[in-house]
Amino acid sequence: MSDRTTVRIQPDRAQLAGLFKAFREMDKDSQVKLKNDVSLISAWSAGELQTGAFNAPMQAQAQRVAQTVRPNKDRIPNVTIGGSKQRFSGGAVSGQVLFGNEFGANSTSPAGAFPNGGRRFPFRSPSKGRGNTGYWIFKTLTSIQPEITRRWKASVTEVLNNWNKGAGGGYG
Repeated sequence: MSDRTTVRIQPDRAQLAGLFKAFREMDKDSQVKLKNDVSLISAWSAGELQTGAFNAPMQAQAQRVAQTVRPNKDRIPNVTIGGSKQRFSGGAVSGQVLFGNEFGANSTSPAGAFPNGGRRFPFRSPSKGRGNTGYWIFKTLTSIQPEITRRWKASVTEVLNNWNKGAGGGYG
């Protein structure tokens, strides 16, 4: 696995094509207002994810991975997790530890255990659908998704309404 593994969590942009078209037609002030509002939502989401690391089975490892959670400035709320800046003992970086910490490893997997009998990652998280539930990233995202959606819709509605009031003439 590459040491530059990074996960970017965001919605499917293809489903938002019409909305993105409206965003492009907005004046600069409205676009800046929307990006600022969404940055606050992304920052809140990043904080919730970092707090969620306290619920992981290997808490110290999860908290180190959580230090890499960064909010992104965009028109839709999203965060980035992982990368190569956070180093672990043995030279591994957060991008190499991210998925093992979130989903665990099978008890018989060489990726899950050290030769001396210790564990690199928690045991595999419970199955869910075609994958696994995860321990802290996906559990946190699932629990905060309704609030992310509510805040984002409110922000978009406010910006679009103010932009439309001015007949496309700006925010404020």
